[in-house]
Amino acid sequence: MKYIPIGGRTTVNPQEIILLQADINYTILYFANGQKTIVATPLKTLERRFVPYDFYRTHKSYLINLKCVKLFSEANNIVQMTDNHRVIVSRRKRTMLKIHLEHFGK
Repeated sequence: MKYIPIGGRTTVNPQEIILLQADINYTILYFANGQKTIVATPLKTLERRFVPYDFYRTHKSYLINLKCVKLFSEANNIVQMTDNHRVIVSRRKRTMLKIHLEHFGK
């Protein structure tokens, strides 16, 4: 399995990540086991590393793992993840998200 560098000497398995959330120049990573980690790497930098592993930027502050989407509400522009986090979807990214989710059969 391929591990992705997230900052310093830390690497993660992309399958263990549910979502990444921007916090100014930091990024909060939420793991499938319930843990979370804060790294001093901007979301824009991490986006380039995670997108090849089925991640999608739904909003300027969020990068989600498409395999961990539980529900997408088009009416509210909200994605609910498997750990019950609710993520906002920007108006301009809604259509492409729908296409990506159809690819995964969700």
